[in-house]
Amino acid sequence: MEGRPQVAGGGVCAAAYPDASAGFPPHLQAGAMRRRFWGVFNCLCAGAFGALAAASAKLAFGSEVNVGFCILGIIVMATTNSLMWTFFSRGLSFSMSSAIASVTVTRCC
Repeated sequence: MEGRPQVAGGGVCAAAYPDASAGFPPHLQAGAMRRRFWGVFNCLCAGAFGALAAASAKLAFGSEVNVGFCILGIIVMATTNSLMWTFFSRGLSFSMSSAIASVTVTRCC
C-alpha cells in the first residue's frame, strides 16, 4: 500500500495506472492461440456431428425405410448426437466466450 503514489485528498494518482498495457509474455500468447485453435476445432467437429445426427434422423424416420435402416439410423443418431454435445462442451471450455462457440457451431452446419 505504501508503494502506490497518493494525491492530496486520499485519491489515487494517475501514475498508478499507466496507459500502456502490460503485454503478455510470448509463452502465454502461444498458449492463448493454442486454446483458441482447439476451441474452434472442437466447435467445428460438433457442427459436423450435429449435421450427421440430423441426416441419420431423417434416414431413420423416413416414410419408406426398411426396419434395419431405421434401427441403424437411430443408433447412428444417438451416437453422433452424444459426440456433438461432447465436442460442443469441450469447445465451450476452450473458447473465449459462449457466443463465439455457438456461432462457430451454427456456421458449420
